[in-house]
Amino acid sequence: MARFHYAVLSQAAPGREDEFIRWYEEQHMPDVLRMPGVVSGKLIRLDFQRAYNLDAPQYTTLTLYDLEGEHPEPIIDTLKAASGSDAMPMTDSLSKVGMIQAAGHVVASSDR
Repeated sequence: MARFHYAVLSQAAPGREDEFIRWYEEQHMPDVLRMPGVVSGKLIRLDFQRAYNLDAPQYTTLTLYDLEGEHPEPIIDTLKAASGSDAMPMTDSLSKVGMIQAAGHVVASSDR
């Protein structure tokens, strides 16, 4: 199986960041980790952001997932299909305006 990294830049609804993070930690992350092909996940509160030549929203969080499968798209499609269902309830504390999702595999790496 190939290993992929799936990144999601998102933002909480204005004034609801703590609620969003609590939902993500207590509800959403466990739901996502139960999905086939999802190995691990991390939610990162962003402390810095700079966009070059782009009118980007001010993101509040970055989520990083590790996925295993032949290709990331079917795994992500399964997540999307489950989103908002009983298996993966959503929250209105998440703003999907300007959300960015991207997945890929490592081509170079260095650890210190």
